[in-house]
Amino acid sequence: MDQDIEHGFFDANLSPDAFHMWAEHFYQCRQDFSVQEFSPIPFFLLCRAIELEIKSRFLKQQRQKQVKAKFGHDLMAAYDALGSSERILDPQETQILTAANNIYKQKRFEYFDPEDALLGYSRYPDLTALDSVAQKLIGGAT
Repeated sequence: MDQDIEHGFFDANLSPDAFHMWAEHFYQCRQDFSVQEFSPIPFFLLCRAIELEIKSRFLKQQRQKQVKAKFGHDLMAAYDALGSSERILDPQETQILTAANNIYKQKRFEYFDPEDALLGYSRYPDLTALDSVAQKLIGGAT
């Protein structure tokens, strides 16, 4: 569903702003989330924030259906398709995003994966580093 509003002389594409705002909201939810035991929820919240932020940039020129069809939930495909001035992550940060993406795009932050549990979640990226990546992308929005 595209969120363009046309009324008389008024024509506004609200999707980029809404996606950016929701990216900030998901990021804030991660900051507010606190449990003592391990949880995949903070990883999911950060990845969803990153996804929405990156997609907000494409929505300035494309419709939601196009962006969804092109990228799905693949963070790296979307990040790699950004213009060079918007690809602001250094190689180590890109590696963190790649590790998170390998789990996120398979919905393994959303659904229990016994293999991840048996491996002690060792394939998960460092949460603090992923948080920094999200913060950099959301704060670096143009």
